[in-house]
Amino acid sequence: MKTASIQRAGAARKSFRRWGALVCLMVVAAVGSPAQTSMEDRIAAMEALLEQQNARIQQLEQELAVSQGEVKVQEVREVRDDGRPFIRPAVLVSSTSGPILVPAAAPVAAGVPEPAAAAAAPQDPTTSPDFEGLNFFRGMTISGSADAYFGYNFNKPGDRTSAFHSLNPHSNSMTLNLVELDLNKEATDTAPIGYRLTFGYGPTADIVNGGDFGTGNVTGANLLQYYISGKVPNSNLTIDVGKFVTQHGAEVIETAPNWNYSRGILFGYAIPFYHFGVRATYAASEQVSLAAFLVNGWNNVVDGNGGKTFGAQLIWTPSERFTFVQNYMVGPENADDNDNMRHLFDSLLTVGLHEKVTFMTNFDYGMDTLTGGEKVHWIGAAGYLRLAPTSWFALTPRFEFYNDPNGFTTGARQQLKEFTLTPEFLITENLITRFEYRRDWSNSPTFSRGTTFDSGSSQDTLGLGVILTF
Repeated sequence: MKTASIQRAGAARKSFRRWGALVCLMVVAAVGSPAQTSMEDRIAAMEALLEQQNARIQQLEQELAVSQGEVKVQEVREVRDDGRPFIRPAVLVSSTSGPILVPAAAPVAAGVPEPAAAAAAPQDPTTSPDFEGLNFFRGMTISGSADAYFGYNFNKPGDRTSAFHSLNPHSNSMTLNLVELDLNKEATDTAPIGYRLTFGYGPTADIVNGGDFGTGNVTGANLLQYYISGKVPNSNLTIDVGKFVTQHGAEVIETAPNWNYSRGILFGYAIPFYHFGVRATYAASEQVSLAAFLVNGWNNVVDGNGGKTFGAQLIWTPSERFTFVQNYMVGPENADDNDNMRHLFDSLLTVGLHEKVTFMTNFDYGMDTLTGGEKVHWIGAAGYLRLAPTSWFALTPRFEFYNDPNGFTTGARQQLKEFTLTPEFLITENLITRFEYRRDWSNSPTFSRGTTFDSGSSQDTLGLGVILTF
């Protein structure tokens, strides 16, 4: 009750003061003063009187607010052109803790532009003229992986190496396999220039690039891919120039995308790892994609002869559960020999039998004519069945048959077979663990037992791999 009475009394006093100030202004404007004969003097006198009244009103309002303990006062003083202070009228605004007195916005004089809104908000550096170079990196994705393994060979070979394990050969040893960092910007209609740069460190990088060291490419030991991409405007044609991984086969160099931890025989002996040259990819439709390749050859940045190797690819995807890929490659691959040609036919079929069951099969046939005139060939097939009953567990058996009747790719005339069983556990979204049992056998004693080389016709191994992706 007491507070309500005080508020009504304060309101009455404020009303009386405002009317009194208005009457004084009217009297001054009508009567004037002997010293104020011009219109400018009258306006100055009115402003001075208004300032005094506003100051007094603000002071009384502050005293009332403080006595009630509800508001805090914010006062802003500015200086007029003539040097005298100008006090803006105070207004009430809402707040969570009660009314707050803040200065009203100052009026904008005619002909004076308002402050730019950009002055209050920082400018995006990527659109600033000073940072135009950063636009080249917009849309780039950064990814990578790291994996390590422990392998055990029941033959206990003296060199602690498991034969035909192309990228994880070490036995009875904990080994860092590959650390990879991939920088990729795809070429699109809005950004027609793209690129890819893939760094690799570890024994796998040494094995993949090992065949090129003898031709003077030691500086590329840790670069698995590097190429520039360009998308032809108003088309579905993309052209890549540089070093890129091969289009052949069912498996890839990185461990994570594969279904097994170890690579199969076909991956290591029937096909190349990478190429250097030009690749053109054309999306003919949503179901059909075509590609053509003109490269130096197999696994070489620096060409070993004056000839070039040509490749062609067809990818047919009539549905989400069916994909067929056919590759063909031909070119001279013997050192300093441009006449004798190597041919490679590579087929890959992937069928989703069920949302949790996928079947994949790969077939390779290669033939070559050596510099001396000898003709060689190799042939192989692999089958995979991936069972994924849950989101965190999968089981993949793999079986391969490989025939190298001339010993051209494996170093011995033989027929090889291998069976692999790989349970996979997804620990987290980025951490994968794979256990593996693998048996390799041959019709030729090409496996080491103890310290004796080429003394066995079979080999059994166990492995545990851990893969981190990001």
